[in-house]
Amino acid sequence: MMDSFGALRPPTAEEIDSLGDRLHLDLTDAEVEAYRELVAESLDAYATVRDIGQPPSPPTDTRDRDPGHRVRSGDPHNAWITKCHVAGDEEGPLAGWDVAVKDNIAVGGVEMTCGSQVMEGYVPARDATVVSRLLDAGADVVGKTNMDDFAFTGTGKSSAFGATLNPHDPERLPGGSSSGSAVAVAEGDVDMALGGDQGGSIRLPASWTGIVGHKPTHGLVPYTGAIGIENTIDHCGPMTRSVEAAAESLTVLAGKDPDDPRQPETVPTEDYAADLSGDPSDLSVAVVEEGFDRPESESVVDETVRATLDTLADAGATVESVSVDLHAAAGDVFTVAVAEAFVAAVSGEGLGHNWRGRYDTQWVDAFGRARRAQGGDFPPSVKLMLLLGSYTGEQYHSKYYAEAMNLRAELTAAYEELFAEYDLLAMPTTPMRAHEHDPDEDIFDWIDGAWANLGNTSAFNMTGHPSLSVPVEAADELPVGLMLTGSHFDDATVLDAGYAVERHR
Repeated sequence: MMDSFGALRPPTAEEIDSLGDRLHLDLTDAEVEAYRELVAESLDAYATVRDIGQPPSPPTDTRDRDPGHRVRSGDPHNAWITKCHVAGDEEGPLAGWDVAVKDNIAVGGVEMTCGSQVMEGYVPARDATVVSRLLDAGADVVGKTNMDDFAFTGTGKSSAFGATLNPHDPERLPGGSSSGSAVAVAEGDVDMALGGDQGGSIRLPASWTGIVGHKPTHGLVPYTGAIGIENTIDHCGPMTRSVEAAAESLTVLAGKDPDDPRQPETVPTEDYAADLSGDPSDLSVAVVEEGFDRPESESVVDETVRATLDTLADAGATVESVSVDLHAAAGDVFTVAVAEAFVAAVSGEGLGHNWRGRYDTQWVDAFGRARRAQGGDFPPSVKLMLLLGSYTGEQYHSKYYAEAMNLRAELTAAYEELFAEYDLLAMPTTPMRAHEHDPDEDIFDWIDGAWANLGNTSAFNMTGHPSLSVPVEAADELPVGLMLTGSHFDDATVLDAGYAVERHR
């Protein structure tokens, strides 16, 4: 074992024996002693790395930074964790914008909790790349928003700092995990908020609060400096009150970051706002029938989304029904693929292993210590996924994880066949409207509702396609979202289709 504050301590025989049991090595007593000595000798390499060392991560820039304060009052829907102020450049395409940042995206010098007691008090030294880009574009960061604990719930109820509430009906939840970002936008507190999307966490709260939420193509927007769940499904993107504002934001956020290995060698970008026309006449839309009439669907949501698509067709778009059988199972495929991957990410101290890019040593050390000391403070959703992934990985030696990953490829191919003929796929963002909040529900009801709304959204985290939730006509004053999904790196068409919906709904 290694103590970052002192000497490297060699293992005891009991520790080697215990590790051997966990790794199924069947060590004899003689082997235990031999490996104890060999591991102790091998620690010399670790001492070399320690002695070379790394200086503490310097601040991203020299901006004046108000570290802010915890929000204790004047926040009726519990959208904020911290209010702060970091001024952006005086000029730039987003000059004059106030932006909020989900609290698992680093703002240098400002506490980042990930919505969890486990990380209370952690202050990153550097900005996430997306935050630096917003500041360079003139936007001011005005606070960190509430979120589901470690982004592992789809409703907005699991934050250690209390559930976020829906401004359309405070008895209901706003969706998660980017719950506070959605509410801050919906209430007009900010011009844009950054969200993170691992299974729908931008689009779900956008749907339930009546705003626009865009999950960009995987790799279009860098994730460096944001804390995720699994690097093949982690996305960062804008949440706004209009498609035009989302497009303006994406223009600033998109592009290559050498520190992010999730991105391809070349990242194609464009001026997404300049490309908006709102003309549906050139759009071809495939309506995926498996996205409707799900077991958890509300008929009013299906009807409202279909009516919007009919209106789009009347305005000149080609709108046709299609079937993707595997889409109906996408939520289950997602669960199986993510459970063991999440265990691996946590075991890798929040970042994992085996990838090129910048490793945030400050985060690795802080998270590693915190999870060992306070793992009991994780919410039920995190505990369940860690236990599930650990059990199935051990019991079935990752066979089903491997099969789920292969099904991800099949699902991607099925959508790609449609994109050879159509510009877009369409379905409800969430099959239902916002859930009521029951703070007294037992653990079984709590878990049952935690992911019930991501049956449609999670598919496109697995495939990486760009996906937009745009609000359509409300049903009984509760928002409904239409989800539009396009080809990889064709975010411009997805946004333009959302703009057309805004103009013709």
